[in-house]
Amino acid sequence: MKYIYILFIFMLPLSLNAQTYRGKVFIAGENGTREPAAGAAVYWIPSVQEDPVEDVVYTNEKGLFRIRTNKGSSGMIAASFMGYIPDTLQAGMPDRDLEFFLAESSGTLDELQVTGRLRGNYISSLSSVKTEVITAAGLCKMACCNLAESFENSASVSVGYSDAVIGARQIRLLGLSGNYTQMLEENRPAMRGIQVPFGLSFVPGQWLESIQIAKGTGSVVNGYEAITGQINMEYRKPTAQMPLFVNLFLNSALRTEANIVSSLQLNNQWSTVILAHGSADLMQHDDNGDGFLDEPLTRRYSLANRWLYAPSSGLQLRFGFRAVYEDRKGGQKDNIWVLPEESRENVLWGSRILNKGINAWAKLGIPLVKHDHDHEHDHALSHEHGHQELATEEMHDTEHDHEAEDMQEDGIMQEDENHVDPNIALVLDYNLHSQDAYFGLKDFNARQQDVFANAVFMSSLGESHKITMGVSALWEHLDQVLLDRWPAGGEELFDLGRRENIYGAYAEYTLHWDDKLVLIAGARADYNTLYGWLFTPGVNLRYNFTKDLVFRATAGRGFRSPNSITDNIGVLSTGRRILFEGTPDIEEAWTYGLNLTLGLPFGLEGSSTLSLEYFRTDFMNQLIADQEFLWNAPVPSILFYNLEGGSFTNTWQADLTTELFEGFSVLATFRYNDSKVDMKGQGLTDSPLTSRFKGVLNLQYTTPKNTWVFDVTAQLNGPARIPAFASGQEDRYSPVFPMFYAQITRKLNKVELYAGGENLLNYRQPDPIISVDNPFSENFNASIIWGPLMGIRIYAGMRLTLFR
Repeated sequence: MKYIYILFIFMLPLSLNAQTYRGKVFIAGENGTREPAAGAAVYWIPSVQEDPVEDVVYTNEKGLFRIRTNKGSSGMIAASFMGYIPDTLQAGMPDRDLEFFLAESSGTLDELQVTGRLRGNYISSLSSVKTEVITAAGLCKMACCNLAESFENSASVSVGYSDAVIGARQIRLLGLSGNYTQMLEENRPAMRGIQVPFGLSFVPGQWLESIQIAKGTGSVVNGYEAITGQINMEYRKPTAQMPLFVNLFLNSALRTEANIVSSLQLNNQWSTVILAHGSADLMQHDDNGDGFLDEPLTRRYSLANRWLYAPSSGLQLRFGFRAVYEDRKGGQKDNIWVLPEESRENVLWGSRILNKGINAWAKLGIPLVKHDHDHEHDHALSHEHGHQELATEEMHDTEHDHEAEDMQEDGIMQEDENHVDPNIALVLDYNLHSQDAYFGLKDFNARQQDVFANAVFMSSLGESHKITMGVSALWEHLDQVLLDRWPAGGEELFDLGRRENIYGAYAEYTLHWDDKLVLIAGARADYNTLYGWLFTPGVNLRYNFTKDLVFRATAGRGFRSPNSITDNIGVLSTGRRILFEGTPDIEEAWTYGLNLTLGLPFGLEGSSTLSLEYFRTDFMNQLIADQEFLWNAPVPSILFYNLEGGSFTNTWQADLTTELFEGFSVLATFRYNDSKVDMKGQGLTDSPLTSRFKGVLNLQYTTPKNTWVFDVTAQLNGPARIPAFASGQEDRYSPVFPMFYAQITRKLNKVELYAGGENLLNYRQPDPIISVDNPFSENFNASIIWGPLMGIRIYAGMRLTLFR
C-alpha cells in the first residue's frame, strides 16, 4: 500500500494549475448509425499546444474523454481512431463539451502518431448481454504470443492444457470446455472440427485489435453452436495508417517469435493489410527430470492478406485469405521424430503433429437506400453508410443502444441513433485443413473441408424496432481415421469421418424502448443432414434502471456436432484402448444468465464499475469421454458414450474495475463454478479436472507522459477433482495454487521495449505423467492435467510502429 501512496504523492502536483476539457468521440457505425469510439486517442496538436499537462488520453468504452491542460492555455484538440479519418476542433472554453465524429477512411489522409493510456480490459456497458472486451492495450499487457495466452487477465476464461505432451491449449468458459464456445473471426464462424485442439495457437496475439467475450447463447445470425458464449476476434484493419508494425519476442526457454503487419492504402477505394508470423522453440526442456519434454518443439508460420474495396456508392467488399503451417514434436527427450507417414521403431515415446490449413473469405455489403449528401461530406458519409458488412458482424446486436442516454447526460444530442437503413450483406467462407499425427502407438489422420454461406437482410421498422433475417448454409466434408493400438498387442481402425450439410433460416427482432429497455428475440430453424430438424430460440434483455444500474438477462438453446477425438485430443496421449458405446448424438444444451452492472461512486471520473452475474447451462445430451469407468478392466479403456442422466454447470462471477487515480487502474474478478455430470458407476459427480474457482487481480500504472507502463497480474486457481485412478483415492482434489505475471514496457517514440515474467512463483503440477517410466504400458497417461506444466519464464521483446 505504501507504493500507492508514493505514486499518489508524485501525481498530486500534476492536478494543480490545470483545466479540464470533456467530450465524446463517435465513429461511423453500422448502417448509418453513429457509435461511441472506445479507445480513440484524443490529443493536443503539438504545434499549437505547448507543454500540456496531458498530451494524449484515450476514451472509455462509452467514447467519453477528459483531457487537461495548463490554465490559460488554449489550442486545437484532435481525435483519431485506427482506420478512421481524424477530426480536429478548436478547444475554446472548458465549460463546453466537445463532440468528434470520425468517418471510416480508406487511408488517403495523413494521421498523426499518438501514444497514450488505454484500458486493457473492460466490461462493455453498451452490449445487450454481458461482454468483456480485451483491447489492443490488454493484448500488450503480457507476452500474448497467441490467442490462448491472451486470457490470463480474464477470470471469465480459463486456459489449460489437454495433456502433458503435445502442448494443446484449451479454454473454458462458464466452467465448460471451449468446444461449447463459438469462435468467430470478425463474426465469421472459425476454429471448427479438427482445428479445435490447436486453433488458439494459430492466431498471433499481435495480429488482433481486440477480443470480445460474450456469455450466453447470443445471436442466432451465425448458427446454433454458441452454447456457453461467443469469442470474437477483430484483426488489424486495411484502413489503418500503419505501413509497418514489427513485433519481436524471445524468452528464457529460447522460444522466438516475429510478427510483421503492413496496412497500405492504394487510393480512395482500395486498401489492404498483410500479416506475417513465424515462431520456433529452439531448445529441449525437461525441468522436472521425468524424461519428457515440458513443452513440444514447435515451428509455426502464418500469412494473411485482407482487402477492402469501398467506393463512394456505399457498397463495401472485404475479402482475404490466411494460411498456416505448424509442426510440433513432443514426448521423450532426444527422440527421432519421423514424419507421420513414415514407419517408426517406437524405442522412445514420441508424438509429431503436422497442421496445414488455408482459409479464404469474402463479405459484400449492399445498401438498399441511397442518401444524397452535400459535396463536402459526400465521400466520408458514403463510408459511413457503406459499412454494411457489419450487418453480419453483430455479436449480440449490441447496436450501442445505451448511446442516447449517454449523449443526453453529456449534453450531446443526436437524431435517429438507432435507425438502420435497409441493407443486404453476403458472406462466403472456405476452409481446408489437414492434420497428420502420431501419439506413441496411436495414429490419427484427418482432413476437413467446409464452405459457409450467409445472406442477411437488416432494416429498421419505425423508430424503435429493427428486424434482421437471413438464410445460411454449411457444407462440411470431414475425414478422420484413428488407428488405435494398445500395449497388450491389439489394434483397431476407426473411420470417424462424416458428411454434414446444414441449411438454415433465421430472424431476429430488436426493440428499443425509451432508452430504457432493449429486447432482442430471435430464432432459427436448421435442417441437418445427420440429425434432422433443429430449432434454436434465444432472447436477450437489457434494462437501464438508471445510468449507473443496468440489468441483463439471457436465455437460449444451442447444438453442437461432437468430434470424439479432436474434442478430447488428450486421450491419445495414453496407453488406454478407446471404445465407443453407440453412435454419438448431437449435443444439446440450454443456457440462462443474469447480470447486474453497477456504477460506483469512486474512482477517477466515475470509472468504477461492479458487475455481478449468474449463469447456468443444462445439457439435454452430451458426449462423455469417460476415463474412470473401465480404468481397471482387463484392458484399461476410455469409453465414449452419450449422456445418461444430468449434466449442468452453475457459474457465479463478480468483476470490479476502477481507475483510482490518473494512470493507475485496477481489475479484480472472481468466478465460482459448480459443475456436475452423471458418469457410469458414479452417478452425479463433480466434472473431472474442472477448477472450482478462479480469482484475478490486475494492477496497471502508466506514467503521466506514457513513457513507462507497469503491469502486475495475480491469479488464484481453485481445486479440481482428480480421477481416482490418478489419485489413488476417491474424491481427491488438486491443491489451490497461485500464479503471478509481471511486465514493464518502455515507450520510445516509435519503439516499445518490454520485458516480463510468467509463473514467477515457479509453481508446477508435480508428476503430471502417470507411469512415466513405462510409457508403452497400458497405465501410461499424460492427460490428467490440472495445473501449469512450465515453470518460471522470463521474456523480452520490442514493438516498432510506423505511422503515415
